[in-house]
Amino acid sequence: MIKDMPCNRETYPLSVVVATLGGDTLTGTIEHLNRGTVIPAEILVCIPEEDAFRVEGLSFQNVRIIKTPCRGQVAQRAYGLQCVRQSLVLQLDDDIVLQPENLYKLIKALYQLGHGNSVAPIYRDLMSGHCVTECHWGIVGWLQSLYALLVCDAPWGANRMGVVSSAGIGYGVDEKHCGSGLLETQWQPGGCVLCYREDLITENYYPFAGKAYCEDLIHSVLWRKRGVRLWVLPSAYCMIFITPEPFSWSLIKADMRAHYYVVRLSGGKVWRLMFWHLIYVSKRVIFSMVNRGLPNSRSK
Repeated sequence: MIKDMPCNRETYPLSVVVATLGGDTLTGTIEHLNRGTVIPAEILVCIPEEDAFRVEGLSFQNVRIIKTPCRGQVAQRAYGLQCVRQSLVLQLDDDIVLQPENLYKLIKALYQLGHGNSVAPIYRDLMSGHCVTECHWGIVGWLQSLYALLVCDAPWGANRMGVVSSAGIGYGVDEKHCGSGLLETQWQPGGCVLCYREDLITENYYPFAGKAYCEDLIHSVLWRKRGVRLWVLPSAYCMIFITPEPFSWSLIKADMRAHYYVVRLSGGKVWRLMFWHLIYVSKRVIFSMVNRGLPNSRSK
């Protein structure tokens, strides 16, 4: 059991599984993992066979390249999870920055929880440093809570943190509204999650082709059905660069399809999802029209 942060660098019985296409952020993600005193025994870089040439230059001793016969975040990750050798497993996206001290906090928390649990950190924006799922006070917070209650059937205020509403909408956790202790949730963002090897879901549970939407919600629902309890540790955080997704009818259709699957899987209310989606699409269309109507300052 890990009790205190070791003073000297040591290898730890931890497997890190990273599904990737070999993007520019991958090297930095691995460097941060190897920068502390608790070093993962292995980092599995799971990449489709045809893209493996993109990671040939990785020169880390604890990196294993797993050439997958499949393509897709969930499928690649599932393939890699079947190859882990260590007792603890961290699934990590290739654009996540996880500082060593936060990795240590997650490991210590999981040891305290024991088997049948998983633990995840808070997510902060890499540019601003703010929590990516802020829960506001005042009139803004009141309006957000009213919308969440009436449209999504979610609890009021901070009580909806970590909840999956009957409309299939997952609400994140804001560290400002938490203590330093663990908070049990109904779902965890899939970009950074730590668990025991025995509690892994190693099959490809995403039923659609193309980019994975709501995969973390689906994963969380399946995990809880297996009896695994999900926790967020507000005192630990990871950093991620937030990029707004462009408006596209094909992407909206894929997102809706995945949300519908979440609602059916979790026993939610389809009419709630349809209500939310109607409002969501309307807002995206209006914002897209407004942005197209604005003058392009770079063309002047």
